[in-house]
Amino acid sequence: MAKNLKAMLTQKLAENNQRHAEAQQDSEFDVGRQHTRLAVDLIDPNPYQPRRSFPQPELEALAMSITEAGLLQPVTVRQSGDRYQLIAGERRWRAHKLLGRTSIEALVIQSADADMAVLALAENIDRQDLSDYEIGQALRQIETLFPSKKKLAESLGLNREDMYRYFAFEALPQFVRDSLEQDPRLLSRSAAADIKRVLQQYADNERAIESLQRAWTLLLEGHLEQTKVAAHIGRSMSADDQSRTLASPRIALKLARDGKQIGSISRDDKNFVVKLNASALSEEQAAKLQQFVEQLVSGEV
Repeated sequence: MAKNLKAMLTQKLAENNQRHAEAQQDSEFDVGRQHTRLAVDLIDPNPYQPRRSFPQPELEALAMSITEAGLLQPVTVRQSGDRYQLIAGERRWRAHKLLGRTSIEALVIQSADADMAVLALAENIDRQDLSDYEIGQALRQIETLFPSKKKLAESLGLNREDMYRYFAFEALPQFVRDSLEQDPRLLSRSAAADIKRVLQQYADNERAIESLQRAWTLLLEGHLEQTKVAAHIGRSMSADDQSRTLASPRIALKLARDGKQIGSISRDDKNFVVKLNASALSEEQAAKLQQFVEQLVSGEV
């Protein structure tokens, strides 16, 4: 693995493009050297494809370009049994399917899983329209190529804080990630990290997830900006806590002896508290009280 991932990706992509330039049009080919025509239906998508969505208008525009100017660059595939897996060029392949074409020019090369992931990321890494969620998923796929997230961050030229923002998507509930699979642009890495942080703050409280579900519905309906989802959860939780406090008033009883207060008994929806001044009871009385309380909570009385 190259020391600098961006440099390595550029090199990999350049090598791949060079194969295209040097390939000879021929009906017979050597794997990794020449390209041929393959049946579109024999090709499967790249399992490491970082792009989660392929907008129809963009595919239609690409299909029109292919119709007018032809396919300028063949797709790259590797053989898998009697079928082929895409390494690079999924948009071109999808455009061919959209046009109803039965075959496509393809370069067949030998490629390990790690190289497939790298080439797929290389093809998309410089695209401005690749979402934070898609980049985060792609980084997850190549994470195992590095000994640690720190090394991965260093190789990408990212600071660790920004790296962990990309990984924040994995900590979000499934219903959020399901939506992101459909529309990866719904949430930026910063907004994802903010949501993760507020959920961790209320980790033992199911109401936090319920608050997120309400906020997420508002976001999907266009009534809440993604940057305000975390704050919305925080406000909702604070309002719920205040409402519960108001709904469960504290009940208190003063304990007095000879007209002087020596303690109190209070109760709310969470606690039952008995307070006595240290001088209010003798050692013997304190021992009896402790014994009575122990018997009471154990069910003996």
